[in-house]
Amino acid sequence: MPSLTPDLWADHYKRLRPYVLEEWPDVDEGRLGAIVGDFEALVGLVSRTTGYSEELARQQLLAIDVDEEDVSTGPAGEEPPASLDQLRLAQGFAADERDMVVRHLEKLNRRLRKFSAEATELEVSVNQRGETNQEVVLEAWLPKFPHMVATSGEPELKTALREARDRMWRQIDDAVNRRKELR
Repeated sequence: MPSLTPDLWADHYKRLRPYVLEEWPDVDEGRLGAIVGDFEALVGLVSRTTGYSEELARQQLLAIDVDEEDVSTGPAGEEPPASLDQLRLAQGFAADERDMVVRHLEKLNRRLRKFSAEATELEVSVNQRGETNQEVVLEAWLPKFPHMVATSGEPELKTALREARDRMWRQIDDAVNRRKELR
């Protein structure tokens, strides 16, 4: 975590709180509000609430921090941000299922907004739908990053969509973090 003065941390924490509650809705909002200036207390709260180790909770919180940095491929404000509006439904999905699919992938919008809408493509498909070997495939083509593919073999479709979403989230984070390390 970058060094922050007490005033900068207080401002940063105000912006971070909604992301923490979105990511971990079971976190007690009152306890979260009481933490204010203590990052390690925040790590402990997330760890206790989720069952994650403190190290994993710290990594997850730092990933939210990374999301706040500008990793876009062009100057801010130049183009509209990417979102699930770029999502194409492919094999196995009907057009009238779009709202359900987007609802289960919606968390990805926080990662996608750092990329240009014009240069971003997303596609989701399901193979062998309804069968025991069903597979959801989520693909992303993000500007200046390699093609990414996240899959899930979960038999329940909604669970499979969320699992593929979470795997894509991690791939995007990993790619962005690698790029930052090279700078």
